[in-house]
Amino acid sequence: MSSICLTREELVELTGKKYKSCQVRVLAEMGIPYRVRPDGTPVVLRSDLFGDSAMEESAPEPDFSSLTDESEAA
Repeated sequence: MSSICLTREELVELTGKKYKSCQVRVLAEMGIPYRVRPDGTPVVLRSDLFGDSAMEESAPEPDFSSLTDESEAA
C-alpha cells in the first residue's frame, strides 16, 4: 500500500464498475469520499477509506538507536 490513492484496479474492485461515471455513482451511493480529476476519473484517498492508519503502515518509524551516546546509557 504505497500509493496515496486507490489504483484503477482497486476502484474497479471496490465499485464493481469499470466506467468512471458508474464508479462515481457507486462511490456516492456508498458514502465513500472521493474527488474527480479533470478527466472525470474518481480519486479515493486511502486515508479517507482506511483512516490515518493506512498511511502509517507505509511509513515505518526511524531507528534512532545509533544516535544515542553509549556513555549516557551507563
